[in-house]
Amino acid sequence: MFYIRIIVAFLIALSSLDAFAESAQVVKKVYLKKEKGVYFLCADFDEKVSFVPRIHTLPNGVKVLLSFNREVAAPKAKRTSHNIIKGYFFEKFSPSSLMFVVALKENVTFVSKKYDKHSVKIGFSVSEKRVIVVDAGHGGRDPGTKGVSGDYEKNVALVTAIELRNALMKSGKYRVVLTRDGDFFSSLDDRKEKIDAARADFLISIHTDSNNDKNLRGMSIYTLPNLDRVKNSTAAGDFFAYYRRLSQSKKFSESLLGYVPNACRIKNRPCRNGDLKILKADMPAVLIELGCISNKIDDELLHSQSFRAKTIAAIKYALDEFFEKGRK
Repeated sequence: MFYIRIIVAFLIALSSLDAFAESAQVVKKVYLKKEKGVYFLCADFDEKVSFVPRIHTLPNGVKVLLSFNREVAAPKAKRTSHNIIKGYFFEKFSPSSLMFVVALKENVTFVSKKYDKHSVKIGFSVSEKRVIVVDAGHGGRDPGTKGVSGDYEKNVALVTAIELRNALMKSGKYRVVLTRDGDFFSSLDDRKEKIDAARADFLISIHTDSNNDKNLRGMSIYTLPNLDRVKNSTAAGDFFAYYRRLSQSKKFSESLLGYVPNACRIKNRPCRNGDLKILKADMPAVLIELGCISNKIDDELLHSQSFRAKTIAAIKYALDEFFEKGRK
């Protein structure tokens, strides 16, 4: 009888260990799905256990404390190549609790937090980054105009374009494509091909001006002209699409002039137009003449990193306003 009791106790212990083994690994699946433009981070759990979650959301992550009705084990950390999630892991918080932590690559807006007996579902939206093409004028064997200091337009344009790219990307709102990132020549056709391939939301071409009158200085912004002034109007594409892009480009130009620093002189009639090939893209587009490097004051300003930073900030503010208010 004694031996029978030992065997029964042993069998009961084995069954309880098996039950624990089944319930210890409680996480069945963690996945991301998208429904009607909203992402849902989902975690499914073993139906043999129950839990109560406490969900904490952060701008770039989620932390969930899960309290189970029995002792559980923490699954291994996971990595993912998803373009939104960096990865996630479970950490044992107590014998019957897990901490579920998810790190996101982007700042997001959380829209819902739901759970039932066996799953957690957290909804969030991601702001899509706007794509901006920044074109540094000239380059390589095409130096552009020569400034009072002896430096060339191509160099001022390139430095400004790179600094503008860095500022826009740092904001987290934009993805930036440069038509050139070094001192090399790229034909207008090659630039145009790269611009078209980017399928961007906006094009900014960076240049500096020059004039025989050394006293003339200031910024000006070019957009395409009305169709009646385009030499080959059929090349402008659809009439209504052309004027929509033109209207958007002009609105940006006017907005930018309101943000440029006081030290930056603005030319008379600063919003100008020209039948410029670089602007003939399927997106709103402007060519900015940052100033006249034939003028001593402008030349010195454009070689000042602090001044360029102010001008770049003005361009960023104008882009933010352009997209926040819509492109109508």
